[in-house]
Amino acid sequence: MKSNSLDDWQSYGGTWDVSNGVVHNHSDERGAKLLAGSSQWTDYRLQADVRFDGDHGDMGVILRSSREEEGVDAYDGYYVGLRTTDGTLIIGRSDYGWMEARPIPMPGGVHADTWYRLIVIAEGCKIGATSENLTTGAKIGLVFSEQQCRTSGRIGLRSLATGGSWRNIEVAPSSAQDFEQLATYAAGVEKPEFPKREADYNSFFRFSAPHDIASRDAGSQTMQTLPQPRISDLQQMSRDTPTHAMVRGVVTITSPQLYIQDATGGVRVEDSAGLAANVGDTVEVSGYVKPTLYSAIFKDDTVRLLWSGTPVPPISVTPIQAASGSYDARFIEVQGHLSNVVTDAAGHVELEIREDSQSFKAILKNAPKRYLRELQPGSYLRLRGVCVLDRQYTQATTAFALLLRSEDDVQVLAGPPWWTPFHVILLFAGLLVLALLIQVIYFRIQRWKTLAITQERERLAHDIHDTMAQSFAGVGYQIQGIRSSIVQGTHNGPNEVADKLDVAYQLVRRCHEEASRTVAMFGVSLEGSGGLVDELENTVVRIAGEQVKAVVAIEGTPQPLSLRLTKALLHIGQEAITNSLRHGAPTQIRIVLGFERNELYLTIADDGCGFEEARVKPHLGMQGMRQKTREIGGQLVIASNVGSGTQATVRVPLQQERPAVRTRLLRAITKMFSRRIVKQHP
Repeated sequence: MKSNSLDDWQSYGGTWDVSNGVVHNHSDERGAKLLAGSSQWTDYRLQADVRFDGDHGDMGVILRSSREEEGVDAYDGYYVGLRTTDGTLIIGRSDYGWMEARPIPMPGGVHADTWYRLIVIAEGCKIGATSENLTTGAKIGLVFSEQQCRTSGRIGLRSLATGGSWRNIEVAPSSAQDFEQLATYAAGVEKPEFPKREADYNSFFRFSAPHDIASRDAGSQTMQTLPQPRISDLQQMSRDTPTHAMVRGVVTITSPQLYIQDATGGVRVEDSAGLAANVGDTVEVSGYVKPTLYSAIFKDDTVRLLWSGTPVPPISVTPIQAASGSYDARFIEVQGHLSNVVTDAAGHVELEIREDSQSFKAILKNAPKRYLRELQPGSYLRLRGVCVLDRQYTQATTAFALLLRSEDDVQVLAGPPWWTPFHVILLFAGLLVLALLIQVIYFRIQRWKTLAITQERERLAHDIHDTMAQSFAGVGYQIQGIRSSIVQGTHNGPNEVADKLDVAYQLVRRCHEEASRTVAMFGVSLEGSGGLVDELENTVVRIAGEQVKAVVAIEGTPQPLSLRLTKALLHIGQEAITNSLRHGAPTQIRIVLGFERNELYLTIADDGCGFEEARVKPHLGMQGMRQKTREIGGQLVIASNVGSGTQATVRVPLQQERPAVRTRLLRAITKMFSRRIVKQHP
C-alpha cells in the first residue's frame, strides 16, 4: 500500500493536508496523529521520509495502534521517531501513558529542513528500525524484543510540539528475511522479562548497541560503537576507586545545586559554578563518580551545555515511595499537609509536610514574603521538586527532602480546616464577649425601665397634686371653717352653714370629676377603648351643650391602649374639638376611633366653615397637638377647605401593652373613693 491521498486516513488533532504526495502537519500541537490501515494487520514493513519544520519536538510513525483518541500518548501501540532536542532515534510504548526506551544518538544530530528515512519492521514480538540522513548518508539501527507485546494494529503518523512533512509512505507485508536483513545493523537482540514494578520499567526494552552505518558496501558494513552509560548505571560503579564517566541528562534544578536526570535516574553535579544552564536544558557531564546508597554524585566534573529544551514532567509518587530511595535525585510530585513554615535569616524557607505516617521537608530559597503569608498551617499542598535523601538537607530529622525550584512548585489544593484550636478559642472568646454585651444591655434596659417608672410616678404625683389634692384641700378648708364658726358661735344661722356646706359639696363634686378625668387620661378605661371616645364626646357636650351634635364611632376590633397613648390621644382630641368649636361654628362633630392591623387612628371631623391652611399660622394649641403626636411616634394630618369643614386625623403604630399594676390600682382606689363621695352627697 502506498498513500497519495488522505481519503483513507483519520486524524486525531493537528492540521493535515497532502500535496504532490507529501503529507503536511501545519500544527505544533502535542501528540497530533494521523491513522490508517486495519486493526488486524500483524507483521508489516512501514517506511516514511520525515522532515522537521521546527528545531524542537519529535516526529515519526506509529505501528500496531488501537484505541486512538485526541491527546498526547492517547493510543495503545508503538512509536518510532526522531527527536531534535537531543538528536536521537527514539522508540517507546504508549498505552495512554508514555514509556520510552533509551534513545540512540543520530550521527550529526537531527535538524530541521532535512529529510530522514525511517524504516520499521514488526515481526512477532520483535521490532527493528533504522534511520538514515538522506543528505549525509549517516544511518543507525536498533532491534528489540518484548515478551508481552501488541501483535496487531494500524499504522500512523505522529508529531509532538512541531510541524513537519512525511513522504514516500509505504506499508507492505514483511517476512522473517526482511527482519533478519534489518537486524544486521544491530549487535544483537535481548529478551527482557516484563517489569514487576515501576522501578524496573527502564529494563522493559533492551537495545542493541547503536552503530554508525554512514557507509557500507553491498556485502559488508562498517560499524562505530558509541558507548553512553545511563545515569542509573553510575550507582553500580566502584565505591573504593574513583571512576571517570560521562552522561547526558536534562537539568531539573540549578540551585542550591545542579541536578540532572534521564529516563533511568538522577544525579547530583558538584562544581558546576559558572554554568549558564536553565531547567529543561540538556547537558553533558564528565567527571569522577561517587556512588551513594541510592544514586551518585559527580565530582571534579566538566559540564557542557548541549541544547535547550523543555522541563521534564514530575513523577507522581507517595511520600512513602519517595522515602524508600527509589527516586533519589529525581524530579517528583508529592502531596501532603503543611505542618509548619520555618524561615532562616537568609530568607530560605523550610516547609514541614506530613502525610499519613510520613513527614518530610520542602526547601525553597529566597521566597517572597507575600508567598509566606499565603501558606497557612493545615493546608493541603501539591509539591514538585527534586527528591534528596542527603543528610545535608534532611538533617537526619526526616526521611527525605524536596528541593523546590520556585514558589510555583507549591500548589495549595485546600485551605486549612476551620476548627483549629486557635479558632475554637477565638469563637469561645467571641461568645463570652457577646454574653457580657447582652448582660450589659439587659442591665441598661432594666435601668431605663426603672427610670421610666420613677419618672411616671413623679408625673402622676404632680398631676394628682394639681387636681384632686387641691380640691381636697379646699374641702378641708370649708369644713374647718364650718367647725370653727360652730365652736366659736360666730355663724349667722343655718343659712350660712348651708352655704359653706354647698361650697364644700361643689368642691367634692369637682374632685370627683377630676378623679374621673385622671382615670380616663392616665389609665385604660375599664369599659375598653370606648372610654376614650366617651370622654371626647363629653368634652363636646360640656363645652357646647346641645348646640352641637356629637357623633361617635369605633371601627375595627378594639384593643387595650397604654396609659401614655390614651393620654396623648385624649389631649389631641380635646384640642381638636376645642379648636373646632371655637373657630369653625359647626353643627356636628364626628369622632371616630379606628383599629387596623398594625396601627390605630383617631379622626375629629366637623361641618363648620373651615379655613385656608396657607393663611393660618400655627397657634399654641396646634403646636401642642403636633408635639403630642411626635411623642407617641404618630402622624397628624389636618385637612380643611373653606365652607367644607375641618378634619384632623392622627395615626399611631399599634402596640399592645398590658396596663401597669400601679395604674390599675390607682384607678380602682380613685373610683372607690369617688363612689363613697357620691353616696354621701347624692
